[in-house]
Amino acid sequence: MSTSSPKILAAEPAPAEPTPLTLPVDEVILLEDRAHVIRRGSVEVGVGTTRFVVTGVAPVLSDRTLCASLRRVSGSSEEASGARVLDLRARRRVVARVEDRPEQARQIERERLALAESVRRSDARRERTRMELQALAGLASAQLAEFGVDASWGDIDRERWRAELAEIRDDEAELRGQALGLEEELAELKEELGRLGRRALALADVRQTQSAELVVEVLATAPGRYRLQVDYIVPGACWRPYHRAEVREENEAEGEGATLDFVCEGCVWQRTGEDWRGVQLIFSTERPSLGAEPPSLSSDVLRVGRRREVVEVEVRDQEIQTAGLGGETRAATELPGIDDGGEVLSLRALSRIDVLSDGQPHRTPLFSFTAEATLERVLLAELDPAVLVRSTQVNLGQQPLLAGPVDLIRGGGLIGRTSILFVAAGERFELGWGPDSALRALRDVELAQEDRSMLSSWSSVVHTVSLRLSNLGAEPRTIKVSERIPVSEIEKVKVDFDRRKTSGGRSPDEHGIVTWTVALGPFARERLELRYTLRKHGDVVGI
Repeated sequence: MSTSSPKILAAEPAPAEPTPLTLPVDEVILLEDRAHVIRRGSVEVGVGTTRFVVTGVAPVLSDRTLCASLRRVSGSSEEASGARVLDLRARRRVVARVEDRPEQARQIERERLALAESVRRSDARRERTRMELQALAGLASAQLAEFGVDASWGDIDRERWRAELAEIRDDEAELRGQALGLEEELAELKEELGRLGRRALALADVRQTQSAELVVEVLATAPGRYRLQVDYIVPGACWRPYHRAEVREENEAEGEGATLDFVCEGCVWQRTGEDWRGVQLIFSTERPSLGAEPPSLSSDVLRVGRRREVVEVEVRDQEIQTAGLGGETRAATELPGIDDGGEVLSLRALSRIDVLSDGQPHRTPLFSFTAEATLERVLLAELDPAVLVRSTQVNLGQQPLLAGPVDLIRGGGLIGRTSILFVAAGERFELGWGPDSALRALRDVELAQEDRSMLSSWSSVVHTVSLRLSNLGAEPRTIKVSERIPVSEIEKVKVDFDRRKTSGGRSPDEHGIVTWTVALGPFARERLELRYTLRKHGDVVGI
């Protein structure tokens, strides 16, 4: 039997704690519903393995998108080196946040007790006032009964009765005023008491929050300073285009010499759990998830049916879409999110900004341009009986204007907000600037039934549209007035336009739009009239 002596093994050294590393967010590429965060910084690395920890990272980051790269810094340039990243991972932990503010809590409790006492006193005064009002009502009833008894005995003194009833009425009015004042005071006190209660609950709030950090393990064959970059994708961030337009005009009445300053901005929202301070934002219209799923197919079943003897028709409004102003028509499209015209765009912010993780909008300018604008006053009375100011200008920027809201600035102040669709570079577009307060319009439609023949199967209705325009200002105004008539798509419905009964002998275009240019002098009036006949066959129903 052999024996062996015990062996003493050396214990492995415990892994060293990671070195804290400041790796700020340098650049963020924003997409429609997510963000690509890029952190950059310099690190000192010795020979061997070095572990770093980066705190304050978004807990919602996607672990599968984590990646890192190292480049050696040599003088003023960066070059490839033997150092590489061995490991990169995110660590998360739940942190209980307890805010201990005893002095504030005691102060709020003192205020709450004092306010509760005020509520009790106000409530008692209100109840006393109600009891006094009830007593006055009983006194008035008793007084009226006493007047009846006096009258039955022949003791009629109207002046004394009026004086006594007037005294009761004045006392009642005074008490009712006091009661209303106490009701308002009590409501305000209760509202303030509720706010103090919510503040007390907030001070005693204990919440669990999640924090995250990055652990980076680097292996280097030579010591030195290296440039470290870490990339990852986070949800909870989005952006949308926002615009600001300011018009300046020399002649406000005629709209001559107008200039438009247009600024395109990016509006950012983010609640990722990390603050982006002094970050360079890049706004992208790329859709990584677009087309990830094939479209679903459904069967299109064709059936043979009997032809209807009655033609059912309906009146519908058709929007006329054009590519630019005066170009070829195109179908209206509705794209979710950002409409980039089908071409992926990447817009870089002009300056670095701070974007906090508060879910609030943060706006930063992307580009701007100044263009000459033509101002005109237009009237579409069928839609709105107001004369609107409209500007027409060209997008002189190097980038297209994305669809989004536009803040309107005129006369040095914000006057409202409108929106635009996608506008390509070099394309003309329009902006509405609200109604002209000096102009008034009134529209009236008169229908007259008219059967031309007893033996005919056709019936007709004469439509007469009257427009009355007024200029209440001391400056002349020029208005572009547009009216429309129906356009028939079937043979059994016809629209006959009466040019002789239409002001100025105007004729409609291919879309049924009749246009006048009306010059109104100071305090002048004008009347326009349009007439057409709608004829339909007896088989047509629905109109």
